[in-house]
Amino acid sequence: MELITDRLNAVVSCIEDRLMEETDKEEISRIARMPFSDVNRLFLSLTDVTVAEYVRKRRMALAAIDLRYRGTKVLDTALKYGYDSPVSFARAFRDFHGFNPGLAGREDSVPKDFPRLVFSIHAKGVKEMIRKDRITIKGKEYEATYFGEAEMSSWSKTYAKREFWRLEDAWEDFRDLPLTQSVLPYSNYPSIDIQIGQVFMIDYHRKDGGLERKYYVADGSVWKDMQCTVEISVDLMKPLRIDRVKVLGKEYDAEYYGEEDISDLPLSRSREFRRLLGTGRDFASIQKGNDVLPYNNYPPCGIRPGDVFEILYHQKDGRDEKTYYIADGTVWQGMRCTIELNIPEE
Repeated sequence: MELITDRLNAVVSCIEDRLMEETDKEEISRIARMPFSDVNRLFLSLTDVTVAEYVRKRRMALAAIDLRYRGTKVLDTALKYGYDSPVSFARAFRDFHGFNPGLAGREDSVPKDFPRLVFSIHAKGVKEMIRKDRITIKGKEYEATYFGEAEMSSWSKTYAKREFWRLEDAWEDFRDLPLTQSVLPYSNYPSIDIQIGQVFMIDYHRKDGGLERKYYVADGSVWKDMQCTVEISVDLMKPLRIDRVKVLGKEYDAEYYGEEDISDLPLSRSREFRRLLGTGRDFASIQKGNDVLPYNNYPPCGIRPGDVFEILYHQKDGRDEKTYYIADGTVWQGMRCTIELNIPEE
């Protein structure tokens, strides 16, 4: 027996497939097997938004991801999402997110999320919190909302279950911590409303009795067309020593974070990481190159806006090559990155 939720989910699929086009009311009526006005009333009753509002909010949420994490231009984004001018697009974007689209790439501009709808028998319901606790992380106490556990033993060789916590008001403390390459799609979480900027703590209970605690942030990342949270490295690495380096005729103290084997790459054997200290605005006017180095390529040292790194590549042919990168908010393929500085060899 086909349920009304099946037809509504088919309607959502139709809308999502043609999100950049004008809404085809006749096609929606055909799929739902009811007049469009009835579909609209169902949407409003079950989701608190009309079909038109759903389309607009979905466009604005996806536009923010394009601007913030894919580096698209405002004009191109406006045209992509159906706006004739950047002025009208900026007005709609500001009304939804609270800031202008030109500011989407800034660290302090946190866009709103509006995920794709999925209807079930309890279409309006989201999982209610079970309890609130106080949890201390690295010496700071956070209020944590507990949303229960999920069984893993039937499909995981290592873990028996995992428990889900959302840390309240934690974004500012976690936003600049290094990200790993591990992601956890929204679909792995309980039925909760995940917003960009939220931080989650997940306790993985191992089958051998151990416990692994991991942290994830909702930063707008997308993996295989699924919205995802990204794992955060909470335990920052301390520098192994402080070196003295000279760049453009000026000496700087530099934190040394060790050497990494990258011999699986075609040209390089290894690379060493140093973060320059006290650079201020010394490198602000240096021309930038095209090469980027994502945060997850660095040791877990906690990258801050404005940080400048010297990376010494030891090549397989015996040469050494120094490159310099700055953390300026660059985003490439959804990943926060440092970007190369064109510093001439001394």
